[in-house]
Amino acid sequence: MIRRLDDILESTVRSCMGEGLLKEMPVPDHVIETPNRADHGHFATNLPLAMAKGQRRAPMEIANIIAEHIDRSGNFLSRVEAAPPGFVNFWISPEQWHGVLSDIVAQGKDYGGSERGNGKKVLVEFVSANPTGPLHLGHGRGAAVGDTLCRILSFCGFDVIREFYINDAGRQIQLLGESVYARFMQAANPEYEFPEQGYRGDYIADLAESLSEETALDTLPERDAVETCARMGKEKMLAEIKSDLGRFRVDFDVWYPESELFASGALDKTLADA
Repeated sequence: MIRRLDDILESTVRSCMGEGLLKEMPVPDHVIETPNRADHGHFATNLPLAMAKGQRRAPMEIANIIAEHIDRSGNFLSRVEAAPPGFVNFWISPEQWHGVLSDIVAQGKDYGGSERGNGKKVLVEFVSANPTGPLHLGHGRGAAVGDTLCRILSFCGFDVIREFYINDAGRQIQLLGESVYARFMQAANPEYEFPEQGYRGDYIADLAESLSEETALDTLPERDAVETCARMGKEKMLAEIKSDLGRFRVDFDVWYPESELFASGALDKTLADA
């Protein structure tokens, strides 16, 4: 509807320029939007205001010229008015709205979609929370926005790939292991030192209890026990993240681990080629 109205609007302006009613100039950027008040029409444009400087005329004068010469053929427009300080308000004929409603009913859930993307691949990486703790409200917001964007792109004909980048390399995973192991040790020895930069949420104690039931941490050398806590803790947190996102109806096509990126050598190769 807006595209058709804009075509009519620009055609009218160019026609007025050809007839000498308006000075020749490129049609400037403008908007066609829904007015705040229903008595201002179905749509309104600020084109006369945008043209005023180039035309060296008052916006209302330009608005009146456009309103008087607008193309009314095809029974698309039922009413057109110039409005201060330089808008043109449009009323679309009822028959046109009836046609839109018929299209909506006929197309059903496909109404509004397009093939604009033409199957072009788009990778959208979102949420990508560190697997060192549960999701929080900010992650939920990112999940909602990211998934909505993916759905819109898919609806417009793009081939969308949803990716969760798993930050499972580096100091944060080591700290997870140290934190879980410290809570495990503190169950028997409250004086056992907790890492200064460790994760202190209650879930760490829950992880320590759960892991101690699955593996004999007390039989392992401390270094091996910390590595086990890091690996298994990451796996459990990632499983919880996947479960929460699944219940939120946000699914991913790819769960790509950062550790795999480092192991593949792709990062080193890219830096060497830079």
